[in-house]
Amino acid sequence: MRLMLIQLPTSHLGAGECVYPLGLARLARLAPAGWEVCPLDLNLAADPWPALQARLLDVRPQVTALSFRNLDPLAGQSQSYLPSLKTAARLVRRLCPETRLLAGGPAFTLFPERLMAEVPEIDAGLVGEGEAVFASLVAAPQTAAQLPGVVLRVNGRIAANPPAHALSLDGLPLPDTAAFPPEDYRRRNRYVTAVGLEGKRGCDLACAYCLYPAIGGRRLRLRAPGAVVDEMEFWQQAHGVRSFHFTDGVLNRPAAHFAALCREILRRRLAVSWTGFFREEAVTPGQLALAREAGLNTVYFSGDALTAAGLALLGKRMTPGHLLGAARATVEAGLLTVDHFLVNLPGETPALAAGARELLERLLEIHHPAGNLGAVILSPVRLYPGAPLTRALQRQGLLPAGADLLYPTYHDPPEGAHRRHELEALCHTAGVFSRLGLGGAAPPGATP
Repeated sequence: MRLMLIQLPTSHLGAGECVYPLGLARLARLAPAGWEVCPLDLNLAADPWPALQARLLDVRPQVTALSFRNLDPLAGQSQSYLPSLKTAARLVRRLCPETRLLAGGPAFTLFPERLMAEVPEIDAGLVGEGEAVFASLVAAPQTAAQLPGVVLRVNGRIAANPPAHALSLDGLPLPDTAAFPPEDYRRRNRYVTAVGLEGKRGCDLACAYCLYPAIGGRRLRLRAPGAVVDEMEFWQQAHGVRSFHFTDGVLNRPAAHFAALCREILRRRLAVSWTGFFREEAVTPGQLALAREAGLNTVYFSGDALTAAGLALLGKRMTPGHLLGAARATVEAGLLTVDHFLVNLPGETPALAAGARELLERLLEIHHPAGNLGAVILSPVRLYPGAPLTRALQRQGLLPAGADLLYPTYHDPPEGAHRRHELEALCHTAGVFSRLGLGGAAPPGATP
């Protein structure tokens, strides 16, 4: 019996940067006994569709599983990855009409019933964490109606079972690196760290625009630091991988868990480097000093608003002072930093926009002498169904109640859309001046 595992295209084709399919590689390890695993990551192919056609005709799988990781690339872009899901499903059905076609992944988890309706070729879907039920879904389809988290077609309708209880993360299987060799990813990436690590799942925050809690659960489930570093050591010893990106929604919370993770890396004397997303209000100079000693090389921040009003609107539970303090801490620690902010937020007035620019200028001034600000990513806010911000906009009549949020939908009213580009120009000039070793970039009209 042959099981084909397919990672759908979820990156800009031709960009050359690929992310290791960690979730699918774990499922490959959990394939039922006696089944041959036939993997394919379409992000590795120059043209994914002939590659998929050739592999399907060669394998002729009894079961095919599609991993749908991202709905769209964010950053204000209008591109959707849904066509990749539809095309892959139709190609599978055309070439292998007898195969059972399954789908899952983070993007599928956000819209399971809708995607089952949109893509009728899919026989069953899996919502949330697949590790607990994947083997049963593949090998014993007659049990699917009793499996938690499974979405099925029943008598012409789509039925979704309640999700499974949250998994204990300490028993996660190692990724199947024979199925998905990490060398395929390390050879091609120039900028993005290819291999991910999980220190936790779930999120206990309540940011008004975010669906992380809907994907991973509304409480933090911590993985034992020893188990995390075991996996890090596996990657290093078996494959020479020394650079990692933590997939945690927030890496440095809880602080005690993060410190224990750093100390475990140091205890084992692993020569590794790693990155992850940090919460600004949880950052301290001591925390960053310990993390840098343990291999941290880049800090990602997602402050998401540049004013107190914007932070409150987005439910960030932070202040502008936290953003400035975190920036100073990364300068003191000598760590490369990448900032993400959402712009043109609901209710933004010219006065608030001016305040946002002022805070951004202060952040640029803090980083300028050290030259440690790698990038500032600016985007309008992506709207998802059920998110508090989305519901608020619908109540206020700023978003139609029936808006189709499956496709890229942003709050970006035209009267303020220019502000993103103005702030990008500010960051670009500051970055060039910093790289050239010049003084701070003077604002328009100022005397040099």
